Amino acid sequence: MRYAQIKGGQKLHLVFEAGEGWDDQHLVKAGHVSAPICGRQAPPEGYRMTCNLSLGEACKNCLRVARAKGLR
Repeated sequence: MRYAQIKGGQKLHLVFEAGEGWDDQHLVKAGHVSAPICGRQAPPEGYRMTCNLSLGEACKNCLRVARAKGLR
């Protein structure tokens, strides 16, 4: 699980990194990250940045989904 930012100044979204996913059929390929787990559309040009720890405020919907699924 990583944090990704779509545009500067926006909140960080939780995304799956390579080898992770909701189940074995939906694993992320090597060298890629998933769309945000809150359901927001992933940008076609990619994310501004990804990091493995929160550097700021995370998306409340992503946190809610992660808690409900038992990921965090």
